[in-house]
Amino acid sequence: MGQSLIGHTLPADAACGNAMIDMGPDRSLLILLKHCRDMKQQETRLRIITLLLLLGCTALFIFTICVDLRPHENSVSSGQGSAAERGPSHSKQVRVSPADSQTNFKRLRIHLRSVSEDNKTDPRLIRWDVDFGENNYDNKKRAIVIPEDGFYFVYVWVALGCHQVDRASNFKEFKVALHKWTEGYNCNVTLIEAWDGITCTPDGKRSVFVGQLFELWKGDHVSVWINRGYKLITKSTFGAYLA
Repeated sequence: MGQSLIGHTLPADAACGNAMIDMGPDRSLLILLKHCRDMKQQETRLRIITLLLLLGCTALFIFTICVDLRPHENSVSSGQGSAAERGPSHSKQVRVSPADSQTNFKRLRIHLRSVSEDNKTDPRLIRWDVDFGENNYDNKKRAIVIPEDGFYFVYVWVALGCHQVDRASNFKEFKVALHKWTEGYNCNVTLIEAWDGITCTPDGKRSVFVGQLFELWKGDHVSVWINRGYKLITKSTFGAYLA
């Protein structure tokens, strides 16, 4: 009886080895399945979090647009209401832009050309014909009228020549000046003047140009004054523009 028990009993280390071989694959499979389940749960959480972030950003963007549009709508509606209350005359005034106002009242551009006259005597003012800018020309005073305060470039060009009766003289002197008349002072002020001359030869011709930037005031009258050599003038131009 003791021999039969010994013959059927397994060693302890052999029994343990068989147990480990039997349990190893099942345990590894369980660990792998658990790991896969955890990864899927994490992936699902990340997707949910990403979707919530996208929804939040979209809602914030729509809210920002709505907030920006409300003040604009209010300003447009209030502006339309004000224009309607003030009537058509106010609407017409609003349509006049600052650029148009500046063009109509401040952007002075005028150009004059001389007109020949008989019985010339020195000194005197030149008689002018307007090429453009007649609204700013005073024919009585033969002067350019400044419409607004500002800096203006004023110029005059004169062509000189000797008459046949003056051929005996060797040299003729010419003197021109730009004068400014101001209503407040009621007097003429010399802005600039120039001297020149011409030798009376068969081919004797010459031209004189005077131009400068001046600070002028509304209502000033600028004119060309010939102090000497008026008879030498064959033609001339005179003009001004806002710089």
